[in-house]
Amino acid sequence: MSKIRYLDGLRGLAAFEVIFHHFILAFYPALFSGPEILTHMKAGDEVYLSGSPLNLLYNGNFAVCIFFVLSGYVLSHKFFLHKDHEIITASAIKRYVRLAIPVAVSIFCVFILMKFSLFYNQQAAEISGSGWLGGFWTFKPDFMDALKQMFFGTFFSNIFDYNATLWTIAFEFMGSFLVFGFLALFGKMKNRHLAYFFFAVVFFQTYYLAFILGMLLSDIMAHKNTIIRKFDKSKLLSLGLLILGLFLGSYPSGRDITGTMYAFMYNPLLSEPEIVYHVLGAFCVILVLLDSKKLQKFFSYKYFLFLGEISFAMYLLHFLILGSFSSFVFLKLVPLMSYAEAFAISFILSVALTFALSYLMSKYVDKKAVRFSHKLYERLFQRN
Repeated sequence: MSKIRYLDGLRGLAAFEVIFHHFILAFYPALFSGPEILTHMKAGDEVYLSGSPLNLLYNGNFAVCIFFVLSGYVLSHKFFLHKDHEIITASAIKRYVRLAIPVAVSIFCVFILMKFSLFYNQQAAEISGSGWLGGFWTFKPDFMDALKQMFFGTFFSNIFDYNATLWTIAFEFMGSFLVFGFLALFGKMKNRHLAYFFFAVVFFQTYYLAFILGMLLSDIMAHKNTIIRKFDKSKLLSLGLLILGLFLGSYPSGRDITGTMYAFMYNPLLSEPEIVYHVLGAFCVILVLLDSKKLQKFFSYKYFLFLGEISFAMYLLHFLILGSFSSFVFLKLVPLMSYAEAFAISFILSVALTFALSYLMSKYVDKKAVRFSHKLYERLFQRN
């Protein structure tokens, strides 16, 4: 099955937003958490921005929820078109290998950097005031421990000491099998909408809700039901849903919402409100995208497609670059110029390096992992 290009473009933009989010956490922590004591801008600016819809520009948790909804959609798309259970079997068998090889490479890179003491995040954190940045790579690297995390801990125990961005991999992996299991049991049922409702309730305050909603979107698009026909007839409805999705996606995930425009969204029944709001926001945005030719064309521009092509590698590599190269450059520059200038130069150089290394990793690791998983499945499992 060929890729849906505009969805790759959206994934690429979401991956870049995660990068920007982590740079904000590292160097402008008040833009995320809000306390004035950590500000590096004019008084009050960062506190205001952290509680405004502008935080959508660097809301990494919303971007992650977009990843998860897209995974639910893409993993079920081919099945809903062909209703062949062999598709589920093949995808399930290949999933671990496809993810594990790039994950292992990223952890090995971190291990090497730690062995040669090439992380400078703690020194940079002393200047930026980011306790988040200073909290990583404080332990002694051990190869056997790294090896366990490469192939087991990251996937099954949600352990991500070497590369903190891997916290999403356990959700991605388990969420994938939630999709495969759902499709196998209910994918051909006439009244499967009841199963969607049941699982949405069960997983309502977790990231797994995103995978359920992604499948629902795939089901809707495959059968072009009345929901899509209504969207075809109403541009105002599409615009309203897009605005709602973006507003939900901008819900602050790192600060108290008291005194912000989001205060009315407080609900004592929601223990993880940012997860619920961000997943629902991602669902709304992707639903509109799936029926909007203009948005599809926008996300099909070559720049977004390039980001989409390297998105997984970019996601895996950017954090270790932030802790090593970015922090080192920032420390060298900040005595020579303003804080903002040092940050800007560090960010630009780091993004360039991230793009270059991600392209290489995508070409020589990620794509080869995909091909290897296909060949492994064909050799060991495919029917003659």
